[in-house]
Amino acid sequence: MWAKLALKLFSREFRRGELTVISAAIALAVLTVLTLSMVTERIAQSIAQKSSAFIAADRVLGSNHVIDASYIAKAEQQNLKTAQMLYFDTMLFANDEMQFSSVKAASSGYPLKGQLKVKSSLNGETEVANGGPTLGNVWLSESVFYSLNIDIGDVVELGAALFNVEKVIVEEPDAPFNVFSSSRRVLININDVEKTEVIQPGSRVFYRQLYAGDESDINSFYDWLKPQLKENQQWYGVKDRQSPISNSLNRAESFLLLAGLLGIILAAVAIAVSAKRYCERQYDPVAMMKTLGGSRAMIRKIYLTHLLMVCLMAVTVGLLIGYGLQEIATHYLAKSMGTTLPMAGFKPWLVAISTGVICAVMFSIKPLFDLFDIPPLRVLRRNLGDKLAVSRVHLAMSAFTVFLLMWLFSNNIKITLILFASTLTLIGVLFLVSKVIFSGGRKLGLKPGNSWSLAIASIQKRANVNAVQLISFSLAIKLLLFLVVLKNDMIADWQSQLPDDAPNAFLVNITQNELEPINTYLAQKNIQVSEFYPTIRGRVNAVNGELVAREVSLQDNEKKDEEARAGIGRELNLTWLETPPAQNEIVQGQWFNKNTLAEASIEESMLERLDVELGDTLTFLIGAQSFDAKITSVRKVNWATLKPNFFIILSPDVLKDFPATYISSVRIEPDQKRDFSQLLRSYPTVTAIDVGNFVKQIQSTIEQVSLAIGFVLTIVVLCGALVLISQVQASLGERMQEIVILRTLGAKSRLIKNATLYEFLLLGGLAGFVAAFFSDIALLIVQQQLFDLAGKLHPHIWIIGPVAGGVFVAGLGYFMIARTLKQNTQGLVRALG
Repeated sequence: MWAKLALKLFSREFRRGELTVISAAIALAVLTVLTLSMVTERIAQSIAQKSSAFIAADRVLGSNHVIDASYIAKAEQQNLKTAQMLYFDTMLFANDEMQFSSVKAASSGYPLKGQLKVKSSLNGETEVANGGPTLGNVWLSESVFYSLNIDIGDVVELGAALFNVEKVIVEEPDAPFNVFSSSRRVLININDVEKTEVIQPGSRVFYRQLYAGDESDINSFYDWLKPQLKENQQWYGVKDRQSPISNSLNRAESFLLLAGLLGIILAAVAIAVSAKRYCERQYDPVAMMKTLGGSRAMIRKIYLTHLLMVCLMAVTVGLLIGYGLQEIATHYLAKSMGTTLPMAGFKPWLVAISTGVICAVMFSIKPLFDLFDIPPLRVLRRNLGDKLAVSRVHLAMSAFTVFLLMWLFSNNIKITLILFASTLTLIGVLFLVSKVIFSGGRKLGLKPGNSWSLAIASIQKRANVNAVQLISFSLAIKLLLFLVVLKNDMIADWQSQLPDDAPNAFLVNITQNELEPINTYLAQKNIQVSEFYPTIRGRVNAVNGELVAREVSLQDNEKKDEEARAGIGRELNLTWLETPPAQNEIVQGQWFNKNTLAEASIEESMLERLDVELGDTLTFLIGAQSFDAKITSVRKVNWATLKPNFFIILSPDVLKDFPATYISSVRIEPDQKRDFSQLLRSYPTVTAIDVGNFVKQIQSTIEQVSLAIGFVLTIVVLCGALVLISQVQASLGERMQEIVILRTLGAKSRLIKNATLYEFLLLGGLAGFVAAFFSDIALLIVQQQLFDLAGKLHPHIWIIGPVAGGVFVAGLGYFMIARTLKQNTQGLVRALG
């Protein structure tokens, strides 16, 4: 009996639209979570795989001493691919010439990720190498050929061994991006190292083990490895390195996570509004059923069945649409990226189903309990039970549910707390603002019979409902403005670091005598060149007269003085400039005063590392000469730019008597490569570092991330639209009553239509204004705290917010009630009955 009645009532209510909005809201919450989770997981895996080429593996174990060979054996047992490498600097000899070079010795498996590109001759075509050099052969970077005046097939001497020159190195996937490192690259087989006899006790050698495989296998291996790692060994992936690509990936992941959380908030608001409205509409039917003898248990079974049916249907539809949507999206994204996206795991499915069930139960359970308590006398006294419509318990449960969903999706308590607290603050402020504005509207004194007057009167009449609507509209618009502007700022920041005309090569080791002729040659060939920076190697030897600690090789018998002040265990690249670099920001103190001598500007992380502050005196050691300089400014350096950056910059008077070399960045177009090669032949001591491939990889990654962000933004816009639909749907019955009354009193259709449109326009414009205000403040905080961007205000959204809010809310709201406005009075009365 009750089951048949439940199905009949369910069919009736679904056709009326109340359950349709609830189902759509739950389904959208499910498909939002599933789509965002699957798309972001698949894109993140793809980007991580491509980005792994920057380190030639998925993970790297670095060490300053020999790494235990048992690690390799254990990794292979874990189904991981492995390779071994070591680095050292030494002299290379050929034809009575010598060249200081950086040697990489690699095993046959290198590289595990990315491509090693070579040429068979200096003028040959670039090809992808299948593994590294074989025994007895050496591969050299192009600059080494010019320095030693050799060609393919010649013999070079490395330590005690002779090697046949076999290939020209064009690109290494893991070539270090450091404009001060040597580009005189030498690649040999790791089994040839012993015969060179170069590595002796005390030699400066760096060891690497590379690992690649499934993430689960890598994590399992690391769990085994972690307890055995020494203090001077480091386990890292591409996102752990301080580089433009790691910063971009981390920012992108934070944005996608943030967008997903905001999408869930919007979907949750739509569900809460729709569920509450549905239960309020059932007050009269429940009272009637109780009057006719229906028991509380029967009524509970009927409406809990409704909840179960809505939940199952909405979750199923959401999963199906979400999966199909992410398949379409990932197919398009994969095509744009020119790659195949890996499949996602089970976690997105579990999180999506949990979100749907939690939303359906937690947002409906309190209104349903209120519904069961409706007294039978409501059939005579229609206001009985209305006090149940507002419940602090329901509000608390709804807030807790939103918090739980955000935490479940993000798995990050810090971001969840920040967003949740800021959202509650926004809602509280908006409620107070709406009360003041709507109560103040009564004093405007507009004339009757005017559409604007009717619109304002309608707003005043539904002050409480409109306050809730204003909060929902403002929240939706604020979140959309927030994401759009943040997306644009992020991409603009990335593109400013890597514009289309970004440098793709660096010239290093230029002497003072070579400056003018090189600059003249580049100008003649129309090769873009930036500022020339003087550089010299030096060490911070003391702070305020107190010697700093100096690290030494583990093979030495000496030990670091544990009581000495913290210092830098290596030499730094120092420069002197009259004005600060464009990519640097002075955060403390002032730049050099021309009337003051011996000043130093220090980068903020170096300030913390040396534990110094403004006014402290640093003692520098260059060769055997020592000098002091006072810290007068602290700089924030944007390390993501492909430009030379310095930890310490000195005033020009300090280093003017020291011999220095110069560096500069250049932009080499494809038709200028021959001219550039001629420059290197003419100045064999000048080092050229090609970063063109590096720039392409970063630009490709940024493009992929931008596509993903754009897709995520589309999903969130749909969530915002659903919030507006649910709010309009909630007030539809009351609006129908008003239209009947106004028509009965003789109001013309045009007056009613204009008044309705103006009402939505006022609500949307006000919501947009408030949203723009809070969005700009939130952006200022989030950009600085979560994304490490320069926080700034955005005056343009103060115009866009009210205009877009008014047009969007008015358009969507009018569309929702257009059918109601077209109905005749008799049809409206029948619908209300």
